[in-house]
Amino acid sequence: MNKSAKLMAILSAAVLFAAASPSGAQNRPASRPVNLIRLNGGKFIYGVDYYPEAWSEARWTKDAQMMQAAGINFVRMGEFAWAKMEPKEGEFDFSWLDRALRILGAHGIRAILGTPTAAPPPWLYAEYPDIEAVNKEGVRYRFGSRRDYSLENPHFLAAARSVVTALAEHYKNNPDVLGFQIDNEVGSPRCYDSDCLAAFHAWCRAKYGTLAALNHDWGTIFWGQTYSAWSQIPLPWNTLYGVSNPSLWLDYDRFFSDATSDYVKMQADILRRIAPSKALTTNEMGLFDAIDYSELNRQIDFVAWDNYPMLAQDPKDYFAPGLAHDLMRGSKDNQNFMVMEEEGGLPGWSTFWSRQVPAMDYRLWAYQAIAHGADGVSFFRWRTSRYGTEQYWQGILDQDGVANSRYKVVARMGSELPKLTPLLEGTHVISPVALLVSPDSRWAFHIQPLVKGFNYDGQLALFYDAFRRKGINVDVIFPSDDFSSYKVLVAPSLFVVNPVLVSKLTRFVSSGGTLILTYRSGVKNQYNVVTKETLPGALSRLAGTEIHEFDPETTQQQTIVDRDGGIYPATVWHDILSPTTASVLAHYGEDFYAMRPAMTLNGFGKGHVIYLGTQSSSATFYDRLTGFADGLAGVHRGPVLPKGVEMSVRQRPGEKLIFLLNYTNQPQTVSLDEATRDAFSGDPQKREVKISPINLRILIAP
Repeated sequence: MNKSAKLMAILSAAVLFAAASPSGAQNRPASRPVNLIRLNGGKFIYGVDYYPEAWSEARWTKDAQMMQAAGINFVRMGEFAWAKMEPKEGEFDFSWLDRALRILGAHGIRAILGTPTAAPPPWLYAEYPDIEAVNKEGVRYRFGSRRDYSLENPHFLAAARSVVTALAEHYKNNPDVLGFQIDNEVGSPRCYDSDCLAAFHAWCRAKYGTLAALNHDWGTIFWGQTYSAWSQIPLPWNTLYGVSNPSLWLDYDRFFSDATSDYVKMQADILRRIAPSKALTTNEMGLFDAIDYSELNRQIDFVAWDNYPMLAQDPKDYFAPGLAHDLMRGSKDNQNFMVMEEEGGLPGWSTFWSRQVPAMDYRLWAYQAIAHGADGVSFFRWRTSRYGTEQYWQGILDQDGVANSRYKVVARMGSELPKLTPLLEGTHVISPVALLVSPDSRWAFHIQPLVKGFNYDGQLALFYDAFRRKGINVDVIFPSDDFSSYKVLVAPSLFVVNPVLVSKLTRFVSSGGTLILTYRSGVKNQYNVVTKETLPGALSRLAGTEIHEFDPETTQQQTIVDRDGGIYPATVWHDILSPTTASVLAHYGEDFYAMRPAMTLNGFGKGHVIYLGTQSSSATFYDRLTGFADGLAGVHRGPVLPKGVEMSVRQRPGEKLIFLLNYTNQPQTVSLDEATRDAFSGDPQKREVKISPINLRILIAP
């Protein structure tokens, strides 16, 4: 599929689903793409996370007035309000929420309601104490937190079905309710109780069919662990030395991810049956890897996630939120998404977790989300809580409710978005480059972390940042996705592979794509068992190289020397390559394998495969490597970007929106090679585009 065809396919899939009648609902698929701007009546979804239950009703009208004055047209509510919605078992009270919705609706503000299952009420724990999850040590949690339920407990699931059903019935025809958010940040805690053990046994039986097949594929002959009954299979926890069979452990990770998806589906099925015209989502967590989001998101209509740049190690690591945005977008067919919780103040629970930043940073982070494909942004939260654990988690307003610098910045953006919305609608992020995220490999590296300093997501970031520094859009995709529209595909440390994935990668390269593989690729099969083939195993023919020796970095220093004589630090791991059909791009510079290949290039079909046997701490190294790959694949590079400036592009047929975001405290200039107009004023722009500090420019190009 070429780039134009891909864009048209995305556009045709993005039309808002019709407000379905019951008969129409019977014929539509489990999830459907949603045009979020059309869902909100032609308005960009711009909002806050609001907790009216925590404040006097006398304040609600004032809140709505201040929101409306700031351009806010959306709230997310109710995700922790189970105890107020159902104060006694089977007795529901939505009257307070009705009153809040009426006040908000009168001020042009519509809502997504959270199903409140993330915070089961005290009466439910008192009646059924076994709904509390059990930790790895076999100790049941105590009431007092949130999302501490056991995912497979029948009492919890019955209560969850009941409250979700009541919520859906009550709001199925409410025009001020756009849809529902299922639970809140699903993916924890892990299940280690008897209900989960029984569910895991059923999952294993469904997957393998017979114990003989499971014993064979897991290699249970090792350490005498061959099972003679399904009930003998344990959960991988609390063992001597903290280790278990890696095959058992990987399947447990898959089971837990599937169980979480099934839990979301359980709620989604209820909501779709009762309220078919309402859109469904659940708020996710970016690079969080306990769940395979590409599978979970089959259950929902659009992706939403919670973006907190301050929780990164360096708040000025401006590419980090972009990588998470792109992963979230990629987890559901690269459809446009929304940010359900956008950072609106300092984060913190028992302590503050970061230092304060200028209020303009919050606006810039919100626009970064839009630049990466968001058609909705909701700030967390409207007003800082006076109560409970999150007293230190700052909202737009502080506890006093007075308009402050953050409110004024939010209001500024609220006045800008109506002008921008007609330009945004129908635009999407189209990328020539993709990063392949393998949930199986991520989980396998958690089970066996390789060496100190290894970080799977860190490798993603090294390549991602290098492409973004050149102004190149990047998608993040999953093994089940179509690879054919990309020119360059980066699959770092593809540790666990299966025949289907190998076949897809082979077709991609044979058809002309450029594939970048890195160290510890092709080591394991789908059962987390080491291949008996020479490494990189099933990928050897593609890579055109073999690995007979490797060196984990522990204390030594190593370097990479490229063909031009450039010398860069080599870290973490060193595959010593033996090319078969590949040529050498770089070699090692130190120790007994000095001058041995470190990076190779193999022509395969119409395409190429680069295999990097190590990792570098040098950004320049990755700039050169990705630049070489760009050249092979014919990827058009963007302008030279000053450090601290990001470029991202959204487009529709015949028009592009170019976002230039300046995260620095200094004015910056970017030289473009095409004529543009300012998105807000419509005025023609010079090729030398100036961007003021902590600000952005949005430009229209043909």
